[in-house]
Amino acid sequence: MSPLFRLYQHDFVKGAVVAVFASVFTYLAGVMNTPGFDLAQMDWQYILKVATTAFIAYIAKNFVTSEDGKIAGVL
Repeated sequence: MSPLFRLYQHDFVKGAVVAVFASVFTYLAGVMNTPGFDLAQMDWQYILKVATTAFIAYIAKNFVTSEDGKIAGVL
């Protein structure tokens, strides 16, 4: 983990991995719950929004947590 209020390159790589997994799982959950689902019909805008949200959330979490996982070094 990175120190409090500091980000390293590996944080961004891990954030990208989280974004990909979140997008894939969210998309597949939505597709499987749709009657007559078709994998060929992908909503790329929705997938990109999920990926972006997951990436920002992961980076924000790493920015405000210390090396031992405490939020703002306290909690």
